[in-house]
Amino acid sequence: MSKETLKAGVVGCGFIAQNAHIPSILKCRNVRLAAICDRNEDLARSVARKFRIAKYYTDFKEMLDVEKLDVVNVCTSIDTHASLAIQAMEAGCHVFTEKPLALNTKDADEMIQVSKKNNVKLGTNHHLLFIPPVQKIKRILDKGIIGDLVRVEIKQSFPPQDFPIIADPNHWWHKLPGGVFGDALPHPIYLAREFLGEIEPVAVYPKKMGNLDHMRFDEVQIILEGEKGVGTIISSCNWPSLMMIDIFGTKKNIHANLHNSVVITYGGKTDMGKGIASLYATENLQRSFRILADTFAGGVNFIQGKHRGIPTGIRKFMESIQNGTEPPVTAEDGREVLRVLEKITSQMV
Repeated sequence: MSKETLKAGVVGCGFIAQNAHIPSILKCRNVRLAAICDRNEDLARSVARKFRIAKYYTDFKEMLDVEKLDVVNVCTSIDTHASLAIQAMEAGCHVFTEKPLALNTKDADEMIQVSKKNNVKLGTNHHLLFIPPVQKIKRILDKGIIGDLVRVEIKQSFPPQDFPIIADPNHWWHKLPGGVFGDALPHPIYLAREFLGEIEPVAVYPKKMGNLDHMRFDEVQIILEGEKGVGTIISSCNWPSLMMIDIFGTKKNIHANLHNSVVITYGGKTDMGKGIASLYATENLQRSFRILADTFAGGVNFIQGKHRGIPTGIRKFMESIQNGTEPPVTAEDGREVLRVLEKITSQMV
């Protein structure tokens, strides 16, 4: 397809659509957001007014039939991703789903089959791959600064004080396989794949630590074997919000806080421990400088709107349609994340 203007639509007008997908589509070159759809007519109307979108619908089929869209972003609950994506692809639309791609690998396989049959692209939102600190980690690894990669540890927390839906027993998150972890774990899984290559969960340790009666587990630790090393994912509803990555190599290590965009390399060679005090002193100075520099850079990225990965992922997906290239995150990538997720959640019983 040439770089003629793509006609886009969004189904699902909730939080993620309003705060990420719709603003991102509106910033894409040669893309026009023609219509949105939500079963809640009041919500659809108010979102259309808020973003000055010409048309809104409560019936998805009607939007597809009337608007003849080129691409649809699916921003609904995970259990509806497959049916809506398939409907859109059978109408000739390319589809970009919120993560995860689908509820399970069975649905993902059907979606992939339909995308191939209709010669349309299918992608999903692994947006943390595109944020500045993760891009910086990749550059450090590409330069060989840490030597051979040995281990990756990813820590994630989303407590109820920051995510009120955790405390809402009626929210659809709790109905997923693995409960809230069914929506949260795709992030650390696709990050682990980025650094370790293909991964397998070899041990899963779920635990109940908090006092929310409707949650059987609120903490889980996962041990991974990867093509390039070993890994650990710890996901919790009990700590203050965080997303951190620690990567250990044969020469140096990396510590990254994805929330404040600080990425630090540390560690080095000592002669049987000699000079370790001076090494640490030098590291402390370097860390202080790195924190200041990354804080400044993070502020600039925030002001320029470059701190979030969703706009980049959506822009690259739209460009893949226009240029006839592979999506930045393929449906097969999304399917592999679901395969790992299923192996994990099947052990959370």
